[in-house]
Amino acid sequence: MKIAQLLMVPFVALMLVACGGKVKENPKYNYITADETAKLMREDASKLVLVDIQEKPDFQEEHLKGALSTYAYPVKTEEEKARLAALLPDIKPNQKVIIICPRGGGGADRAFDFYLEKGVKKEQLFTLKGGQYEWPRDKIKDVLDK
Repeated sequence: MKIAQLLMVPFVALMLVACGGKVKENPKYNYITADETAKLMREDASKLVLVDIQEKPDFQEEHLKGALSTYAYPVKTEEEKARLAALLPDIKPNQKVIIICPRGGGGADRAFDFYLEKGVKKEQLFTLKGGQYEWPRDKIKDVLDK
């Protein structure tokens, strides 16, 4: 019985990851937490560009104050990329660009890659960990807009 239980551990772990576990961080990208983002927003929002790629219904339901809606999720088509490109003239070299995706996964990675290709420096680019869905609403409310 113990051998069967031991063999089940890797299987259960694999199932948890495959069925909606947390988005795995990739060292290719820069990440920022909700706490860090809120702190920066409170200190000087002019030093940030909050690029929100959520779909329209999600953005309308909740977003960060000052977030620029692009409705570019999942950032796969030329039309979606054009929505990101429209913000390029507004990004200054001294600003941090925080990409807000529903979950902080593939769409955010594609937006990050797009901005890198367009000349935004990697040191400026960040993905919000966990995206808008994992924002700690009960803990950090003052920077949310509904």
